[in-house]
Amino acid sequence: MRKHLLYLTFTFIVAAFATSCKKDDDIAKATESKVVQGSIMGVNGPTSGLVDQELTFSLVWQNTDGTLKLHHLQDSVANDTTMVKLFTLTNIADTTAAAKNLSIASYKFKAAKPGTYYLKFYKADSTGKAAIIDTLNIK
Repeated sequence: MRKHLLYLTFTFIVAAFATSCKKDDDIAKATESKVVQGSIMGVNGPTSGLVDQELTFSLVWQNTDGTLKLHHLQDSVANDTTMVKLFTLTNIADTTAAAKNLSIASYKFKAAKPGTYYLKFYKADSTGKAAIIDTLNIK
């Protein structure tokens, strides 16, 4: 019985301490990060290559206030066109940004057969008018 009483007292003290450490509702909570589509503002890369050759494109993307961090690149293929979108994580200080307004990412492309390929790099609104289109000739 005494053990149970000591255990209950200890549990009560721990619970009271834990609730007293709880933050006030008045204190502003930090905004949580979320994944959003970023704006690709420029592309620098080759215009030709060989079958099965890995080609690297340098993407310049907008990081206006320096609180975005590259999360991932997403590509999808329809016939000879590859659509590339960049996604960022919000509310994170990007310490690797060379300039506060722009950041750099790399995109790798490899063609399985010869031909002309079109790479569409999208800005945040995802419309065809808001894409940078590169033409790539593979021999």
